[in-house]
Amino acid sequence: MNLRHLSYLIALAREGHFGRAAESVHVSQPALSAAISQLEQELGVPLVTRTRQGVEGLTAEGREVLNWSQRILSDVEALKQTLAQMKGQLKGHLRLGVIPTAEPIIASLTRALHDRHPNITVTVLSRTSQEIERGLEDLSLEAGVAYLEDKRMEDLAALQLYLERYVVVGSASLLGDGDSISWRDAAKLPLCLLSRDMHNRLLIDQHFDAAGVVPQVVAESNTLMGVLSHVRSGAWCSVLPRTVLGLLERSTDLRVVALREPDVVHPVGLLYAPRKPLSPLIQALTEAARRANFSDAV
Repeated sequence: MNLRHLSYLIALAREGHFGRAAESVHVSQPALSAAISQLEQELGVPLVTRTRQGVEGLTAEGREVLNWSQRILSDVEALKQTLAQMKGQLKGHLRLGVIPTAEPIIASLTRALHDRHPNITVTVLSRTSQEIERGLEDLSLEAGVAYLEDKRMEDLAALQLYLERYVVVGSASLLGDGDSISWRDAAKLPLCLLSRDMHNRLLIDQHFDAAGVVPQVVAESNTLMGVLSHVRSGAWCSVLPRTVLGLLERSTDLRVVALREPDVVHPVGLLYAPRKPLSPLIQALTEAARRANFSDAV
């Protein structure tokens, strides 16, 4: 069995189209189609449901082969990493899914990794908690940084990085002179928040609900930059984690006040599949996570 053919099946499942799958793995469409057909012949089962329009999806057998293919290729990569580590030359590539609110400080983790292992490269991908869970399941991500309280993450190995704390950011004309504000009073402000598909928004809505108030949300964005753009305009405030304050430009027009009554925190951490043994790259990443210093940002 050709391992490359397994990677073609993974690409086909991901893209749902022979042409796009072939392009993603840098082969011609006929070559990829022939490889899938050969794999079906070797295994003696149909892997793909084909229509005149192309691919309808994977068969039940195809989904099972897909799961095995992902694990097999992951194990092959881990073997290569282990052999390189034995030579004192650990190198490889990590795909790290990160929730948007952790992106501004994720360099604390990647810097700690780079300082010890300069030959490991990292791609940081902005992802929702749901996308991180799915990426770790289908092995399109090696690790993620997300909220540890999310029940979808319970089956994953976790290492806490920091506690997320909240502030209100807005113009002085909207926030006044106080150093703190209650959740109840924050609900009265014109707010721009992250969109409802974000886990951060779910948490914020829960805290407003616990305070017995409905926030005045007049704008939403699915990106932090979109939220901050509205805040900088002076017409909106926002409830944000302290981790994003480094993205704010120095401005006398904006104020940052702590959210009180109640004080709330949420643990954010590194998540990865609890496989044994861990791949050398994940071992290196977890060691970096223990060394990383997030205290200045939270």
